[in-house]
Amino acid sequence: MTSSSTTSASPAASLRLPPYDPELIAIEDTQHRPIPSNLDELLQLRREEPPHDEKIYNDPELMIEEILVSGADGQTPAIVLRRKSQSLTSKPRPGILFFHGGGRVMGNVYVGLAAVSDFVKELDAVVVSVGYRLSPDVPGIAAVEDCYCSLVWMSENLGTFNVDPARFIVAGASAGAGLAAGALLMSRDRKGPKVAAQLLVCPMLDDRFTSLSSRQFENGRGFYTIWGRYAWKCVLGKDAEGDSVSYYVAPGRAEDLSGLPPAYIDAGSGEPFRDEDIAYATKLWECGVQADLHIWGGGCHGFDLFFPTEIGLQAIQTRNAWLRRVLKEKK
Repeated sequence: MTSSSTTSASPAASLRLPPYDPELIAIEDTQHRPIPSNLDELLQLRREEPPHDEKIYNDPELMIEEILVSGADGQTPAIVLRRKSQSLTSKPRPGILFFHGGGRVMGNVYVGLAAVSDFVKELDAVVVSVGYRLSPDVPGIAAVEDCYCSLVWMSENLGTFNVDPARFIVAGASAGAGLAAGALLMSRDRKGPKVAAQLLVCPMLDDRFTSLSSRQFENGRGFYTIWGRYAWKCVLGKDAEGDSVSYYVAPGRAEDLSGLPPAYIDAGSGEPFRDEDIAYATKLWECGVQADLHIWGGGCHGFDLFFPTEIGLQAIQTRNAWLRRVLKEKK
């Protein structure tokens, strides 16, 4: 089991680290993986991933429909989550377009989906979780273009799902949160669809790894900086950490975040993305955009999604309270 004192042989070894929550340390770290040494090892990691979230997949109150939606290069797989008792003739409902986690190199439409799935039952929401092309198979901006095309597709099909445009939001977890941010920047610049809000759960936003938290957590619980460098290398190749990277791909590089929808951003104090997420919220405020930012002391990356702890429950409850405000019916 990896603890906060586990560091690689690097300058990070001399940095002082904020401690992990004791309850978190007591739980086996199932999210910590070694770096693949070649593409075959990465493909093997993908094959070992659970094909779905058991809790969501086996929920008797949820209806799961597998569909294809428009991507940048053909169609991409997605799932639609609806309440089984939902009627297509009922009053308009909230809609959530969701992008999954996995470092942009792994993952499927269920990874991180628990962050929003409760609202299918609670508020009769429709959730569409969409796949995208992974790196290094199709690197660069391809995944962002896929996510933007999914945003356009869902915006054009809100009537099909009886979704209220005033309660349509975009959400993502980890890599998917970074892609959500990039797709919304792309939509702003292309004068594409607008949404009511963006939910960015522990977003992966910046390939440069210059922040204090990225140096503190070169190694550690869950997703750590060494893995992050590997993932961004898969996405950007030799351009990673260089000057030519698009802010659509790495939204943490964007200088102008004006014109974006209100955001909710959260992360743990014990993860490499902590400071880039703080910087993104700060930039949103600087550009006149509303943002709720929560950094949970003692949390590692994905602490609320993968580890049953009191701090995780508090993070979920706080995030859900924000979602209720955003998704509730407008009078």
